[in-house]
Amino acid sequence: MTRPAFGGHLMATIICPRIRPQLATVRPCVMKKAPFDAAKAEACAIVKPDFTLTEGDLTTKVLEVVKETRAMVDLTGAEVIVTVGFGISKDHEKAISMAEELADILGGVLGASRAVVDAGWLTADHQVGQTGKTVRPKIYIALGVSGAIQHKAGMQDSELIIAVNKNASAPIFECADYGIADDLFKVLPLMIESAKQYK
Repeated sequence: MTRPAFGGHLMATIICPRIRPQLATVRPCVMKKAPFDAAKAEACAIVKPDFTLTEGDLTTKVLEVVKETRAMVDLTGAEVIVTVGFGISKDHEKAISMAEELADILGGVLGASRAVVDAGWLTADHQVGQTGKTVRPKIYIALGVSGAIQHKAGMQDSELIIAVNKNASAPIFECADYGIADDLFKVLPLMIESAKQYK
């Protein structure tokens, strides 16, 4: 199995030659859904092993379950994602507020690059990329996102990508369907106004 390690800075190949069975998990939206194959479905067998487990076999005990009360963002199920990157640092509170407004108008959710999450401006459930969520929305709007390889790996399969960045040579433009090389603080209010008129 090959997976990102050290915060996505390198890829680690995990080899387990002796231990069986093995289990690998895959994040949602990383791979496209394969068509149904009846032959493969019929070849699967459900095995119900016969075993017993007593309280003496347990080495850990749950003392308390504390549930987090804040609402989590569902990035993987969203059809529209408006993501903010470190380019919002000039006035991150204003930029996040405007990006959230645009997302609400379009019926989408707010995403973030790793730099934004690391800075503490948004929580980790907003993070898009190799070390966050892999997404495939119908519309992906990247605001002030430079487009590091780890971020692009998590969103490059979106149906339509719109990028806004002052740096005309930012890597995000390599995968964008539409690119606007300008200050997001000038462009974002115009996008919000256009979205309102469209709705």
